[in-house]
Amino acid sequence: MQLAQEDRVTALSFRTDDVPMMATANSEGDVALWDLDNKRLMHVLQNAHDGVISSVDFMVGQPLLITSSADNSIKEWLFDGNDGIPRLLRSRTGHFAPPQMIRYHGDDGRHLLSAGRDQTLRFFSVFRDAQNTELSQGSLERESRVRHARMSALRFPAVTQFASNTAMSRDWDDVVSCHQGSRDAHSWSVERKSLGKYTLESSDSSIVRAVAISACGNFGFLGLASGVIEMANMQSGLSRRTFVGHTKAVTGVHTDACNLRVYSTSLDGTLRIWDFATGNQLHCINMPSTPSHLIVYCESSLLACACDDACIRVIDAESTRIVRTFSGHRNRITDLAFSNDGRWIVSSSLDCTIRTWDLPTGYMVDWFRVESVPVSVAFSPMGDFLATAHMDSVGIFLWANRTQFADITLRQINPHSDGSTDGSVAGAALVAMPTTAGLVDENEETVEDVEMDAVYMAPEQLTDNMVTLSSQPKSKWQTLMNLATIKKRNMPEKPAQVPELAPFFLPTTVSVEHQFDFGTSDAANIPTDPTSSKLISVSSESQLARILYNAHTTRVYAPVFEYLKTLNPSAIDVEIRSLPVDDQLKALKAFVCATTCQLKSKRDFELAQAYLHVFIAVFTDIIKANARELEPLLAELRNELKAQWDTVDNLIRYSACMIEFMRTK
Repeated sequence: MQLAQEDRVTALSFRTDDVPMMATANSEGDVALWDLDNKRLMHVLQNAHDGVISSVDFMVGQPLLITSSADNSIKEWLFDGNDGIPRLLRSRTGHFAPPQMIRYHGDDGRHLLSAGRDQTLRFFSVFRDAQNTELSQGSLERESRVRHARMSALRFPAVTQFASNTAMSRDWDDVVSCHQGSRDAHSWSVERKSLGKYTLESSDSSIVRAVAISACGNFGFLGLASGVIEMANMQSGLSRRTFVGHTKAVTGVHTDACNLRVYSTSLDGTLRIWDFATGNQLHCINMPSTPSHLIVYCESSLLACACDDACIRVIDAESTRIVRTFSGHRNRITDLAFSNDGRWIVSSSLDCTIRTWDLPTGYMVDWFRVESVPVSVAFSPMGDFLATAHMDSVGIFLWANRTQFADITLRQINPHSDGSTDGSVAGAALVAMPTTAGLVDENEETVEDVEMDAVYMAPEQLTDNMVTLSSQPKSKWQTLMNLATIKKRNMPEKPAQVPELAPFFLPTTVSVEHQFDFGTSDAANIPTDPTSSKLISVSSESQLARILYNAHTTRVYAPVFEYLKTLNPSAIDVEIRSLPVDDQLKALKAFVCATTCQLKSKRDFELAQAYLHVFIAVFTDIIKANARELEPLLAELRNELKAQWDTVDNLIRYSACMIEFMRTK
């Protein structure tokens, strides 16, 4: 017997449930079904897959056919009709070309949207693979059979950028995308998992380069190659407003959380801020280098731009100033993302590194290197995962955020080191890519092993010019300042009653009958010495006094506060009240000098205030009586205390004014 099929045959299988049938697959993605009794072709499943079919297998004794292909899909076909033609029962598919852009969809961090070079837009669930699906572009299979064309020729061009918002998902489309070389943008519905109702066309027939959706979900924005930005209504698909000002192609567009501002970047090297309601330009910021990517953290009005000079620049939208510049990448930045709390920026680059930048400190706090170039990153809204897509991989990789379940101390890392020229500076660790099992090779060095080599301890004081509070609990110094009130509140209302003299267990006599022995005990007959004292020993000096005397001699006052920090509030109060008052007032002078020295070091500011409060309350009369002798020391203490308090007071007033400004703004 000899049967012929178009193109090269790549796989075949025989049916084993008493039906004489053979299935063959070719390199064009077609599956042919053959009737072995009549030696004829029964049916051809055209475009069953989008690539070379590598395997076809009939389930043993069942009318089920399993096919797998190079298009990263596996499909199950069921023969349940009388005509012998199967229908698709279920399938598992993914990108068969590397994804170019990934973003989380929604605020729960459970779903991802991904656009790949395979001209598809896909929906992925982080927890359930059964929910993964491709957003439908129409009846492509039927059209491919009618037109005798491949499905890839009927799809839209590859998605270059997309934006999503779940605010109005139940009412109308919630995704908008632009495509390679296309003058149109398309809307999609994640709720229906299909193409949306409208095609948003550019007004000047220029290519759409960037898209965005407003925070309310009502408006979509198109950034055109001509530099114009168009706003369209997502419900009706009609154009509502244009923003004119850029002279070259728009590279990024975003809106704020309140629909007050629109932000955009362009190849003309500017970042522009527009009024949402009128379309007028409010500010124009000339960037040091051409911005290629733009992201926004709406809760703090911070913008981050990835520029062509491999630097990330953070702009405060309120002051329209560049507040941070992060440099260190050695090649073009491919993508960047804010963390869920806005503290970090995660960036990926063609240098195969993924770096984490800390906004408050302006330092790089983490980085690692991977074998495949990362092209897109997305931070989970819940902060638990970082999703990455890579240039030569069709999968989406999830990295767990270790700070969510472990105490991780972040340290400053030199972003310009690679470990190749300076042996003292460790470069980025090469980390194995995550797998479906979530495990790495045991022989490979993990990030945890690298971090354990050098344990970083946070300093008690960042700089010598910064007034620093102690690490002691807040309740400790507050209790010390209000100790008298606490003792008065805890005093018993009734005096303690004297217990009865009778013991709980009475002695018995040695006899047959059970009788108590009411005789006097031997202890009562022991003679006592009326001249002996019940006090074993009494020391005239306390531990704090001895430390103060030693500090007065050596002029080293640090041990005084170190000792006081080891005591509880009641013990501190007793130690201060027990200071001896001799003729020369050495202990009191040493305590004043120790407090002055502690204030000059700008450390433990609140503890110094609390200890000084108790000291003055106890020795007020003695200080007044010896004012002339203590005046030089007290004057120095007063000047230092005023200088330190003025610094703290200015910071408090500045912060209060900023909070009030942000609240009223």
